[in-house]
Amino acid sequence: MILECGSVQLPLLNAAERRLRRHWKAVAGRYRTPYNARMMRLIWLAIVSLFVTIPAALTTIFLASIRSTSPRIDRVIRWWARSIVRAAGVELRTEGLETLDRDKRYILVANHYSYLDIPCIFSTVQQPIRFMAKVSLFKIPIFGWAIGRAGFIPIDRKNRRTAVKSFDLAAQRIRSGNTIVIFPEEGRSRERAMRPFQRGAFLLALKSEKTIVPVAIDGTYDVFPATRWHVTPGIVTIRTGTPIETAGLTLRDKDRLLEESRAQIQEMLFGTTEALPAMSSAPSPAPSADRP
Repeated sequence: MILECGSVQLPLLNAAERRLRRHWKAVAGRYRTPYNARMMRLIWLAIVSLFVTIPAALTTIFLASIRSTSPRIDRVIRWWARSIVRAAGVELRTEGLETLDRDKRYILVANHYSYLDIPCIFSTVQQPIRFMAKVSLFKIPIFGWAIGRAGFIPIDRKNRRTAVKSFDLAAQRIRSGNTIVIFPEEGRSRERAMRPFQRGAFLLALKSEKTIVPVAIDGTYDVFPATRWHVTPGIVTIRTGTPIETAGLTLRDKDRLLEESRAQIQEMLFGTTEALPAMSSAPSPAPSADRP
């Protein structure tokens, strides 16, 4: 829509466009990290990931062989995650985490932009977290053995029968005292707009009668998106939405739970539940975290 003001035509912007234009204006005058520096950051991240993943995995395997539910496993995982976040030059911020009760267990549903999403959640959410992860990760020597022994849940979405078993296993993990994190997009989004949500997470919530908590991961798209193999240090904010209770609901409520969760995440990311404008598809320079 165009507004005429004398001889000047001004576009009327919706809330999402105004928010995005403010963001672009804020970063436009900031220091843009040179390409070589971003490649060096990626190399540094890869080196640190290698050197922290192997000892963390071996320690996890050892602890899990003694007691698979040992809280020390969670401390090892959190150390691993924070090491990777620091290596990427990420400054982590949080909003709304006080809504989570440390004595309760949840199903967290989050958007998925980057390989850094998982370390960022581990670093900020003080819960015994386990993820549902693609089955190929469990075949990686040492790392795959560790996440299997630690109670992470393999899922092969191409095989419906094994996928159903994976959700049964997830329900068992929740009963044993874990918070489960699921990316309902079932893969990293290659643009800023979220991919369609799948129903699995919400069926699991209904089956286990656990509270759903929408989580928005804001900033990893600019730091390390799926479309680029370099890392730009910046700010990542983990926002927690309003918990959605599932006790007493039936399978007929799954679509309502999906839409409500998606709407909350959309609102936390973009300030609106409206469709995201096309102008936001390309990664913008990440706000500098002023970290080495």
